[in-house]
Amino acid sequence: MKRYIAELKQRLQPLQNPYLVALRDGTLSRQQFIETQIQFLFAVVFFSRPMAALAGRLPRPEQRLSLLANVSDEHGDGNLRLCHEHTFLMFLARLGVSPAEVERRALWPEVRAFNTALTGACVLDDVPTALAALGMIEDLFAGISADIGRAVIARQFLTVEQIVHYKTHEELDIEHAEGFYKSLYEPYQKNPRTAYQIQQGLELGAYLFMQMYEGLYRARDRQWLREQLGPHSLADGWYVDPGF
Repeated sequence: MKRYIAELKQRLQPLQNPYLVALRDGTLSRQQFIETQIQFLFAVVFFSRPMAALAGRLPRPEQRLSLLANVSDEHGDGNLRLCHEHTFLMFLARLGVSPAEVERRALWPEVRAFNTALTGACVLDDVPTALAALGMIEDLFAGISADIGRAVIARQFLTVEQIVHYKTHEELDIEHAEGFYKSLYEPYQKNPRTAYQIQQGLELGAYLFMQMYEGLYRARDRQWLREQLGPHSLADGWYVDPGF
């Protein structure tokens, strides 16, 4: 399985994704970066929900532990100031974007497709497939976080001291990925059918994540503001009516 993961990443070359290349070489403008990162927030906010749904499908507590630990970490282990939504909002704030400005942005279909497909895998697909997809997304994001952090500093969007969220995930998501992978290594070796399901999940996670970045790059000049503020789609998770 480790060999399959390494070969997949070698084949995929995630840091050659056009979004990341354009951020590094300067062809992605600061404003385009900001608009696409606002959209990425909606994926960050949503990510723990498919994870939590998948945890509910696992019959034994020992099977759920690492998954629930990841869900807890997404929520700052109970300290909401450290939850990933908050740290990403802090990142946007340091780029000059207020929560009120975020609230005005409509959810792009590229992010909705990522959120919806990941939910489908976690709720309806084989459990090994869903676990592998989540693990691959975390795995890829570790390297991507480091790359984005370096590019943001090199482009002088922020200083080293100002970088938040991405600096954390550069190391944290390696641990998260291993948390998903470790429950799959033994079944991968023992059962050819399970190995196939895991391979499907690894490929799916890589495809969804890379496609979202490519989609954000293609749509980088889109301007789409909400006409109606307040409660809106659950798919972006940004705002929920307290009266629900």
